Amino acid sequence: MARAFPLRGGTMGCALALACGVAGTAAAQQRLAGQCPLIVPADSAVIQPRRILPGQVAAKNAMGCLSPSDAIYGPDGCPVRMCGREAGVFPLPGTASP
Repeated sequence: MARAFPLRGGTMGCALALACGVAGTAAAQQRLAGQCPLIVPADSAVIQPRRILPGQVAAKNAMGCLSPSDAIYGPDGCPVRMCGREAGVFPLPGTASP
């Protein structure tokens, strides 16, 4: 038989991310992004680029965008913006458009 566990303070929606209004959403965004603000919509948090070490930022940004899902990083190691749809996209040999 399943056992019910009481919720403390009725905050399960906030703990599970995003169901508690503006304040809850802001807190959830910080948690979901590993202490970085989300740069993607909250309902797409699974595609949020991960934080990198601050010492890796210069080298990572110097490489540019490797894919549309890549990001540009700030000095604290948090992603600041997604690269975009055309970033890192190049035609493969033999797939040129007519």
